[in-house]
Amino acid sequence: MSKIVLLDFDPIDGERLRTENFDVAIMRTAGKPGEPESAAFPGDCETVFYEMNRLDPEGQVQSQLAPQIESLVDKGGRVVCFVGKGSLAELSGVIGAYPEMRLHDAEAGEGLVFRPKPPFHLIFDRFQSFISHASSLFQNSGTETVWDQDSLAGARYEFLAKDKDGHPVSMIIRKGKGFYLILPWFGPRNIEVTDFILKDILPLLSLKAMESAEFGWLDGEEYTFPVLKDLMLRREDEIKRHDLALREIEDMIKEARATEQESFNQLLKAEGADLKKAVVNALRVLGWGRVVDVDEYWKKVIRNKEEDIWLVESAAQPVEVGLQREPVVLVLVRGNRNWATDDECALLQKFKGRRMQEFDNTKMKAVLIGNYFSTQEAKARSNPFTALQIEEARKDGNGLLTTYSLFKALKAEKEGQARKDSLRTQMAEKTGLIEFEY
Repeated sequence: MSKIVLLDFDPIDGERLRTENFDVAIMRTAGKPGEPESAAFPGDCETVFYEMNRLDPEGQVQSQLAPQIESLVDKGGRVVCFVGKGSLAELSGVIGAYPEMRLHDAEAGEGLVFRPKPPFHLIFDRFQSFISHASSLFQNSGTETVWDQDSLAGARYEFLAKDKDGHPVSMIIRKGKGFYLILPWFGPRNIEVTDFILKDILPLLSLKAMESAEFGWLDGEEYTFPVLKDLMLRREDEIKRHDLALREIEDMIKEARATEQESFNQLLKAEGADLKKAVVNALRVLGWGRVVDVDEYWKKVIRNKEEDIWLVESAAQPVEVGLQREPVVLVLVRGNRNWATDDECALLQKFKGRRMQEFDNTKMKAVLIGNYFSTQEAKARSNPFTALQIEEARKDGNGLLTTYSLFKALKAEKEGQARKDSLRTQMAEKTGLIEFEY
């Protein structure tokens, strides 16, 4: 079996492929000054897999392997690149320079559109959910329904996947008799994708190439019967319609993300005024009779605003009457990259006492709603409140609530798993750490 080179892979990955009887060599690009780079590719090498993922780009040395790899591709070799974090110089050091290419981080996941191009679509059909990083490869390409493009470097680009803005994040670069396959980063699954390409994709390509070389002339105009010609035209029309349908769906996704999703996403990533705005919106969605932005209410009055939001269950009375006669929830909104502080939690009882006295209303409760550990993925965040903070809030009849818990409750309501009135009741009645039940 022909020689396979794993470039910058873990040696364990090479051992995995060797146990499956693949003839594998492990090689490295230059990583840092003084670190040696593998000198020459094996003479019988036909396929290269390259993992590009430099988490610390400073001090990196551009690889000098591109000329050897370009020669390999010109003769019919295949090079597969998993593009993680890193610079265009690192990628160019392996595949050569292409003037149209740029590398910018792109959103991975639902926003990606995949081209049904056999057999490469099989990779995404199987591993799409494992994409953990994607990079847009072109700065100003793909906004139209264009999936093929000539390169100024004498190659041909065939785009396989695009981000939500229409920029390619995966493509084939055909050059000479071979090609480069640029893929997103699948993380620990890169080796599984590599294994799948070796066992399933490359054999299909080899079979197709053999058929084309031997009988490809039979698809010429001189030999094609009308029924086959009509079907081939229909196929082209279907591809165009498919591309158009995908673009229309992507436009709808973009609009829905902006109008339906983004304001709730702010609960999980924003701080300051943007976070308060997101919390106000979320509480209004839950159906409180009045959700009063305190800064807005007192905008013409010179005074310390202190808490951020007032929640009054009924909208039947003016705000002033509600503050004096009805149960009121005072909300403080805070957010940072760490845990909640004792000072923040202490403000709950302090501000509640002042408002009770000011409005002569003892039917008040204070809730701190916080977006803590805001730079971490929401589901991986720890509880930002200490046991003592939770116990003090419980004793004072106040509540502590994370924006992630609020986000999950809103999502559950939209999915039909929770009722707004139940969520409002729990927020109004629960003390200590508020965790919604639904």
